[in-house]
Amino acid sequence: MDNILLNSLKDRFFLSFSMLEKIIEICPDELWNKKVFGFVFWQQLLHTFYGICFWFRNENSEYYDPFKDLNVYPEFEKDPENILSKDIIINFCAETKEIAIKWLNGKDDNWLKLLFFNNPPETLEKFTNSDVIIEQIRHVMYHVGHCNAIFRENGITTGEWKYYIK
Repeated sequence: MDNILLNSLKDRFFLSFSMLEKIIEICPDELWNKKVFGFVFWQQLLHTFYGICFWFRNENSEYYDPFKDLNVYPEFEKDPENILSKDIIINFCAETKEIAIKWLNGKDDNWLKLLFFNNPPETLEKFTNSDVIIEQIRHVMYHVGHCNAIFRENGITTGEWKYYIK
């Protein structure tokens, strides 16, 4: 089974994901619930995890929204009406990571060429599985950069990012 490309994409995805984990770890409590650059800080993280959970699912799986009744607006429609603590986001981060591991497990490079959903719903474009992974890496890194900018504006140093997982 040839996995050279898949393994490379998995490494890049989980490297990006580790940056989200670091952001949660070092975010000070006084910034956690603060609205900065248009959004409540933790809402950025929630939004990012929602994207991963939505896209990294099997064709017959319904999207599961664990916070649907809390009015936290993960798509930034409004400011959240409720607060999600750091512990809640840490747990959701771990759940999201497990979803990603399960979705990517047991696949090979040929799988990357296949359509994400053989018959995508009308609301979804025709993406390949590789498109989905690449778009999630891009999306995660966008929000990592956004959170880093917030940290810089608040005098918080993230330290050095790892560039390789091995």
